[in-house]
Amino acid sequence: MRTGKYILALSAMVLICLLGCQDGLNAQTAGLGLNPARMEVEIMPGGEKTVSFRIESPPAPEAVRGRLLLTPYDWTLDEDGVAQYASTGSLPNSASSWIVFSPAAVSISSGQTQPVRVTVRVPSAVQPGVYRTSIFVDERPPAAAPNLGQHVFYLRFRYVFTLYVIVPPVSARGELMDVRLGTDRDRFDLIYEMKNDDSLHLRPRVSWVIKDEQQKEISVGKNQESTVLLPFAALRGKVPVAKRLSSGKYEVTAEVDFHDGRPVQAIHRTVEITEANAANLSSSDAEKQPPAN
Repeated sequence: MRTGKYILALSAMVLICLLGCQDGLNAQTAGLGLNPARMEVEIMPGGEKTVSFRIESPPAPEAVRGRLLLTPYDWTLDEDGVAQYASTGSLPNSASSWIVFSPAAVSISSGQTQPVRVTVRVPSAVQPGVYRTSIFVDERPPAAAPNLGQHVFYLRFRYVFTLYVIVPPVSARGELMDVRLGTDRDRFDLIYEMKNDDSLHLRPRVSWVIKDEQQKEISVGKNQESTVLLPFAALRGKVPVAKRLSSGKYEVTAEVDFHDGRPVQAIHRTVEITEANAANLSSSDAEKQPPAN
């Protein structure tokens, strides 16, 4: 029995669709990029603005060419900061019906750049707030059928251009609610909970210090950007802080700068790591280690 090779046809990143692929090691595209991948535009009710982003295909030793399709989608974030995508007009604060973009499909080769123009038309009766949409850029699979005896699959990756449409007046008010330590398989995480009580999204910056009972610093982080905090939403974020922690008490101090015109907020907690937690984490971590030679 003949066993065919498997390759990956790569176009853009975020969602993965299992489709099919040809023998050999040649991709349809050579790994694309969007510049910028995120944009914010402020428009008054009844107003219109045109912005643009670029699809960039880097040079490659062997020229490759692909056909790209552009599709609008609604998006939001859940409380863990995971992006959720849905068909246009199905989520609250959708701006998908306000945009017109060109081109909607394009052929691109390695080393080329393709600009995409996006025109946003805000309805005159819309209420102030932050409205959102996105444009997926993904590769159309080749039309050629595989040869007899080939094992074929394609992996399609999608890039996402994210657009915030800000209709003033808006304001933001972030609140740091709690911090704690948690375990995630092979590590300890700092978990922080925050919320936004107003109409403008926030990009908080998080700093922290974790000390043991001897006041030794176990983990320090400074001014790290958190996942975006959407209007009138809650967020439970986490950052890895240690592979292992011995049982005992730890002092956890976290600070968040919401950049909302108010002072930096801080919370201090004393956290106890039990022997059971430490042992379970160490056991899980040990199971992932390769066998000794």
